[in-house]
Amino acid sequence: MRSLWVVACSSALLVSSAAPAGDDARNPVQAVWKEQHLQFFYMGRTSRYSCEGLRDKMRAMLLQLGVRRDLRIMPLGCEDAAPRARLKSLGPNLELVFSSPALPDAALRPLRPGDLAAVEARFEVFTITRDAFRNMDIGDCELVEEFVHQVLHKLATRDVKEDITCVPDQQSGSRFFVRGEVLKGVSGPSN
Repeated sequence: MRSLWVVACSSALLVSSAAPAGDDARNPVQAVWKEQHLQFFYMGRTSRYSCEGLRDKMRAMLLQLGVRRDLRIMPLGCEDAAPRARLKSLGPNLELVFSSPALPDAALRPLRPGDLAAVEARFEVFTITRDAFRNMDIGDCELVEEFVHQVLHKLATRDVKEDITCVPDQQSGSRFFVRGEVLKGVSGPSN
């Protein structure tokens, strides 16, 4: 069994986005910043990431999908004091804390000050696909698959279509393409 170790650089952009089509481009909607707390578990068999590499790839994807820049990503199982715990798992895992635009919901309660603050937002097209320029390669297939299943549904999205086929322990035959629209804050000082 052969494994490929991948280390990402922090300046990598993994997700491309394009200007929205139709009326959404001209008519922003009123939204709120909703804080999310997630544990991301990566158990890929084809590519393995260093703690920093996994954190950097996740940060780049989240920022490109419109989360606020004050996100926190804490690697789990990477501490020097716990080498046995890291060996038991196939790779590092992450604790994610981020705020993303969400449509207002009267049932939501703020988790901390600043949560649920108003923001103008609009739906914009996004694509997650193989792109060497953005440091996204076929070896990231299992990471993208886990991102879609564990994180993407926590963001305000619509019309998401995915075509993901990951072949464990080899890169040939794998492919990923995810496209849809995500609610992003209109450029301003807080996002």
